[in-house]
Amino acid sequence: MSSREAPTRRLPLPSGLGGIRAFFDQPPIQHLGLELAVCWILECLLQQDSYPTALMHGLAEAHPKLRLSETVLQQALSFLDQDGAISSYSQRCPSRGRPRRMLHLLDDHRDAALQLMDPWHHWLDENEHELHSGRHATGPGFHPVAHAAAGHRAGVLPAGCQ
Repeated sequence: MSSREAPTRRLPLPSGLGGIRAFFDQPPIQHLGLELAVCWILECLLQQDSYPTALMHGLAEAHPKLRLSETVLQQALSFLDQDGAISSYSQRCPSRGRPRRMLHLLDDHRDAALQLMDPWHHWLDENEHELHSGRHATGPGFHPVAHAAAGHRAGVLPAGCQ
Protein backbone atom coordinates (compact mmCIF):
# COMPACT_ATOMS: atom_id res chain seq x y z
CA MET A 1 0.00 0.00 0.00
CA SER A 2 1.40 3.37 -1.00
CA SER A 3 1.40 6.29 1.41
CA ARG A 4 -1.46 7.87 -0.57
CA GLU A 5 -3.87 4.93 -0.18
CA ALA A 6 -6.21 4.92 2.76
CA PRO A 7 -6.52 1.66 4.67
CA THR A 8 -9.81 -0.13 4.07
CA ARG A 9 -12.07 -0.98 6.96
CA ARG A 10 -13.27 -4.57 7.08
CA LEU A 11 -16.42 -5.86 8.70
CA PRO A 12 -15.73 -8.21 11.61
CA LEU A 13 -15.75 -11.83 10.54
CA PRO A 14 -18.50 -14.04 11.94
CA SER A 15 -17.43 -16.65 14.47
CA GLY A 16 -17.66 -19.78 12.33
CA LEU A 17 -20.64 -21.01 10.38
CA GLY A 18 -22.85 -20.57 13.44
CA GLY A 19 -22.17 -16.84 13.27
CA ILE A 20 -23.39 -16.74 9.69
CA ARG A 21 -26.53 -18.68 10.68
CA ALA A 22 -27.13 -16.14 13.47
CA PHE A 23 -27.03 -13.37 10.84
CA PHE A 24 -30.00 -14.97 9.06
CA ASP A 25 -31.83 -15.83 12.28
CA GLN A 26 -31.63 -12.24 13.51
CA PRO A 27 -31.11 -9.94 10.52
CA PRO A 28 -29.60 -6.52 11.16
CA ILE A 29 -31.69 -3.40 11.53
CA GLN A 30 -32.58 -1.87 8.17
CA HIS A 31 -32.51 1.80 7.17
CA LEU A 32 -35.17 3.26 4.90
CA GLY A 33 -34.27 4.88 1.61
CA LEU A 34 -35.68 8.19 0.37
CA GLU A 35 -38.98 6.90 -1.08
CA LEU A 36 -39.86 4.91 2.01
CA ALA A 37 -38.76 7.72 4.32
CA VAL A 38 -41.14 10.09 2.51
CA CYS A 39 -43.97 7.59 3.04
CA TRP A 40 -43.17 7.26 6.76
CA ILE A 41 -43.10 11.05 7.17
CA LEU A 42 -46.40 11.42 5.33
CA GLU A 43 -48.01 8.70 7.45
CA CYS A 44 -47.01 10.57 10.61
CA LEU A 45 -48.03 14.00 9.30
CA LEU A 46 -51.42 12.68 8.18
CA GLN A 47 -52.10 11.98 11.87
CA GLN A 48 -50.62 15.14 13.40
CA ASP A 49 -47.87 17.73 13.09
CA SER A 50 -44.49 16.46 14.22
CA TYR A 51 -40.80 17.33 14.41
CA PRO A 52 -37.81 15.56 12.81
CA THR A 53 -36.44 13.79 15.89
CA ALA A 54 -39.90 12.44 16.77
CA LEU A 55 -40.16 11.01 13.24
CA MET A 56 -36.92 9.06 13.70
CA HIS A 57 -37.83 7.79 17.17
CA GLY A 58 -41.40 7.01 16.12
CA LEU A 59 -40.19 4.70 13.36
CA ALA A 60 -37.98 2.76 15.78
CA GLU A 61 -40.91 2.38 18.18
CA ALA A 62 -43.54 1.46 15.58
CA HIS A 63 -41.23 -0.78 13.53
CA PRO A 64 -38.33 -2.06 15.70
CA LYS A 65 -36.31 -3.50 12.79
CA LEU A 66 -36.45 -0.26 10.74
CA ARG A 67 -34.51 2.98 11.16
CA LEU A 68 -34.28 6.35 9.48
CA SER A 69 -30.90 8.07 9.26
CA GLU A 70 -30.65 11.81 9.82
CA THR A 71 -29.25 12.24 6.31
CA VAL A 72 -32.14 10.46 4.59
CA LEU A 73 -34.62 12.21 6.89
CA GLN A 74 -33.28 15.62 5.84
CA GLN A 75 -33.33 14.59 2.16
CA ALA A 76 -36.95 13.44 2.48
CA LEU A 77 -37.97 16.65 4.27
CA SER A 78 -36.20 18.71 1.61
CA PHE A 79 -38.02 16.74 -1.10
CA LEU A 80 -41.41 17.33 0.56
CA ASP A 81 -40.60 21.01 1.07
CA GLN A 82 -39.53 21.52 -2.56
CA ASP A 83 -42.69 19.69 -3.68
CA GLY A 84 -44.73 22.15 -1.64
CA ALA A 85 -46.25 19.35 0.46
CA ILE A 86 -45.13 20.55 3.90
CA SER A 87 -44.61 23.73 5.82
CA SER A 88 -42.91 24.32 9.14
CA TYR A 89 -43.42 26.52 12.14
CA SER A 90 -41.74 27.07 15.51
CA GLN A 91 -43.29 25.76 18.68
CA ARG A 92 -42.02 26.71 22.12
CA CYS A 93 -41.44 23.77 24.46
CA PRO A 94 -41.09 24.31 28.21
CA SER A 95 -38.40 21.61 28.48
CA ARG A 96 -36.22 23.13 25.75
CA GLY A 97 -34.37 26.41 25.55
CA ARG A 98 -35.13 26.95 21.88
CA PRO A 99 -38.30 26.44 19.88
CA ARG A 100 -38.87 23.14 18.10
CA ARG A 101 -39.29 23.06 14.29
CA MET A 102 -42.70 21.51 13.72
CA LEU A 103 -43.70 20.04 10.36
CA HIS A 104 -47.17 20.32 8.87
CA LEU A 105 -48.67 18.50 5.86
CA LEU A 106 -50.48 21.05 3.70
CA ASP A 107 -54.15 20.33 2.99
CA ASP A 108 -53.79 20.39 -0.81
CA HIS A 109 -51.30 17.45 -0.60
CA ARG A 110 -53.36 15.38 1.83
CA ASP A 111 -55.13 13.31 -0.88
CA ALA A 112 -51.84 12.49 -2.64
CA ALA A 113 -50.34 11.44 0.70
CA LEU A 114 -53.35 9.24 1.44
CA GLN A 115 -52.95 7.55 -1.95
CA LEU A 116 -49.41 6.49 -0.95
CA MET A 117 -50.57 4.83 2.27
CA ASP A 118 -51.87 1.61 0.67
CA PRO A 119 -48.62 0.82 -1.19
CA TRP A 120 -46.60 1.93 1.88
CA HIS A 121 -48.53 -0.39 4.22
CA HIS A 122 -48.33 -3.21 1.67
CA TRP A 123 -44.55 -2.74 1.53
CA LEU A 124 -44.37 -2.72 5.35
CA ASP A 125 -46.43 -5.91 5.61
CA GLU A 126 -44.29 -7.79 3.07
CA ASN A 127 -40.93 -6.59 4.32
CA GLU A 128 -41.58 -6.76 8.05
CA HIS A 129 -42.73 -10.36 7.62
CA GLU A 130 -39.40 -11.07 5.92
CA LEU A 131 -37.48 -9.27 8.67
CA HIS A 132 -39.22 -11.24 11.42
CA SER A 133 -38.82 -14.54 9.57
CA GLY A 134 -35.08 -13.99 9.17
CA ARG A 135 -35.16 -13.39 5.43
CA HIS A 136 -33.98 -10.16 3.86
CA ALA A 137 -36.20 -7.83 1.92
CA THR A 138 -35.42 -7.35 -1.73
CA GLY A 139 -37.60 -4.33 -2.42
CA PRO A 140 -36.11 -0.97 -3.39
CA GLY A 141 -35.46 1.61 -0.69
CA PHE A 142 -34.37 -0.95 1.90
CA HIS A 143 -30.82 -0.38 3.11
CA PRO A 144 -28.91 -2.76 5.42
CA VAL A 145 -26.88 -1.26 8.24
CA ALA A 146 -24.28 -4.00 7.96
CA HIS A 147 -24.23 -6.80 5.44
CA ALA A 148 -21.36 -9.26 5.43
CA ALA A 149 -22.09 -10.59 1.92
CA ALA A 150 -19.86 -9.44 -0.91
CA GLY A 151 -21.39 -7.32 -3.65
CA HIS A 152 -24.81 -5.76 -3.47
CA ARG A 153 -28.35 -6.20 -4.75
CA ALA A 154 -30.37 -3.71 -6.73
CA GLY A 155 -32.19 -1.30 -4.42
CA VAL A 156 -29.95 -2.07 -1.45
CA LEU A 157 -27.08 0.19 -0.52
CA PRO A 158 -24.14 -0.84 1.69
CA ALA A 159 -23.85 0.81 5.09
CA GLY A 160 -22.71 4.41 4.91
CA CYS A 161 -24.00 4.93 1.35
CA GLN A 162 -27.42 6.34 2.22
